[in-house]
Amino acid sequence: MKKILALVPVFWLMGCPGVQTLPPPVDTPKVGANGSIGPSDANLTDSGLATLSDSPKAISSRPIPVDYRSIPVEPLRWTAPLISSFADTIAPGVVVYWVSDSSLPLASAQFVWQEGRLALTPLQDAAAGLLGQFLRLGGAGQLSAAKLDDTLEFLAAHASVSVGMVRSSASVGGLSRDLGFLLNVLGDMIVAPRFDTSRLSTLKQEKLQDLEHGFDTPAQCLGLAWDRMAYGPSPWTRITDSADIQKLEVSDFQKALQGRFDPAHVSISVAGNFDKVAVRSQLRQILSRIAVGRKSLAVAKLDSLTTVGELRERGTWIYDIPATQSNIRIGTRFLRRDNPDYYPLMLASEVLGQSGFGSRLVDRVRSDEGLAYSIRSFVNSEYDRPSMIGVGLQTKVQSTGRALKIIFEEIHRLADSGFKSGELEKARQGLAASVPSLFDTPEATADLILQSASWNRKDDHFRRYLKALDTIPDAEVLRVFRKWFVTDSLRIVVAGPADQLRNTFPDGSPGLDHFGPVHLWNRDSLLR
Repeated sequence: MKKILALVPVFWLMGCPGVQTLPPPVDTPKVGANGSIGPSDANLTDSGLATLSDSPKAISSRPIPVDYRSIPVEPLRWTAPLISSFADTIAPGVVVYWVSDSSLPLASAQFVWQEGRLALTPLQDAAAGLLGQFLRLGGAGQLSAAKLDDTLEFLAAHASVSVGMVRSSASVGGLSRDLGFLLNVLGDMIVAPRFDTSRLSTLKQEKLQDLEHGFDTPAQCLGLAWDRMAYGPSPWTRITDSADIQKLEVSDFQKALQGRFDPAHVSISVAGNFDKVAVRSQLRQILSRIAVGRKSLAVAKLDSLTTVGELRERGTWIYDIPATQSNIRIGTRFLRRDNPDYYPLMLASEVLGQSGFGSRLVDRVRSDEGLAYSIRSFVNSEYDRPSMIGVGLQTKVQSTGRALKIIFEEIHRLADSGFKSGELEKARQGLAASVPSLFDTPEATADLILQSASWNRKDDHFRRYLKALDTIPDAEVLRVFRKWFVTDSLRIVVAGPADQLRNTFPDGSPGLDHFGPVHLWNRDSLLR
């Protein structure tokens, strides 16, 4: 009976008019690093692997490899793209980065302006921080707030605006056929926002809830305390006051919108399957609309970059919170990403703990001692302010002292004895192998290229990066590591119970008082 039932669909198809044979196979498109599309190669390789043109008999006659290591694999040949290869200047100060890919009927567009919030007063900052959400949720043009929600949901599309500390951005995406409509919606959000007051009430309540619960977990407390230690009380670390949120009215958002989203200074990326000529024309029209609608000057200099004060003196900061686990970061101030020391230090950090399993800190602290599930070193990448370097982990409160002791030992061991055979080579290969995957989709490529342009990276940035990984001498990597990872300069920030962390631990490990002056922080300390 099962055999008869299995044949029924076949006989049914044979009996259907116009259905006699299955359609021929379609050649699968191949996407290159620059989004170029070409037919699949007829011959996958000439090194013994089966090819599309091989007959079943030819394939079956070849010996089966003993194991996977015997399978011949062609080396990856990939050249990092130039940023300029995507660029198209459509007006003075306006560059569009096109990343075309016709494999799916999808398209998206992103916009970036060098306009932030660092120069604003606290109340202005509160409005600017919520402006992007209000532009999206408050309705736009002919679409009410509810109608805009329903339309985007029906189209399975998205539209968003965000005002960050240094840059503002906007994006739309969905099916290719809807890109024109979505771009017009985005133009309406900027030029003709409806600012629905009922949505404002909801938006304010959600923000107040976020502020209320911003200190709920040790991880949240550690992040806030670390930033305050690293950059001090400044616009970079400002925590919005709930009183300012409660004061906000529609007029505050109208002022926040004034002079923002300059159509003469914007970078744009378009990715996916689209009509370049049509989209190019539409972008020019939308920017013209924005130019006509910008009648007032901004409330402050939106492209301001606030300087960062001197790093605090070495010591320990404890965010006092009841917990059985200590959330820990150890580190110090570094430099911006474009400093020559960045790449050597990143390579050294890969060996120390950034690369995960196989790195020294993971092997020692997690695998050998069982003191932490996750531990890693880091060299942060910053273009707008000095970055931070260090080590982060989570461990039991009672093992905090021992974990810190081992971390300092491993830093000293690497500085004193240098790298073991193969460590740096593995780090170089791992970092280099990760670069092509940054360009694995048109959207990812567009995002990366647009970010790179907004950070003023050099045209051949990715080629320089790969060359640096391959050519920086081992001795230079060690020199830079010794220069920056100096244990006597590392600050310690911990979220956990202060009364259990300060004194010598039961296993004899030093308490946090041992590492310099201890500063106790709590929620009120960071809200001042």
